[in-house]
Amino acid sequence: MASIFTENAGRFLSADETKSMTSAYRDRKLAAGLTADDYVRSEYFGINQLNELINQPGCVGLRVHHAKRWEDKDGNPTKAGEGELRPRVLLTAVDARGRDISSHNGGLKDMPSGNDGGTLGEGWQCPRHCAEDQ
Repeated sequence: MASIFTENAGRFLSADETKSMTSAYRDRKLAAGLTADDYVRSEYFGINQLNELINQPGCVGLRVHHAKRWEDKDGNPTKAGEGELRPRVLLTAVDARGRDISSHNGGLKDMPSGNDGGTLGEGWQCPRHCAEDQ
């Protein structure tokens, strides 16, 4: 049986599909009594960080992990129970067997900027860091 973890997993969505999905998320948050500034809508990662992650040997794609972290009002990590528990997105390179590369390679000695083949996180969150029309 062929692996489902290939370079072609996923599909590009139309603008209408994208708008429908993001609107459903927004509408549910607003119906729960939140304002547009009360919930995270997206997280931005720079192209250089993404390229470093996907250029790891054996990488065929990325896995998006939904996570939460205790943070202060400025988005800095805090100890558990201090600040607010905020949703975060983590990105991990994945190999053709569907394994997170960071979980089985023990790090790559030649990775630049201290990257040990780990997980990319701490993207810039919207609404705090987003264009006016986002």
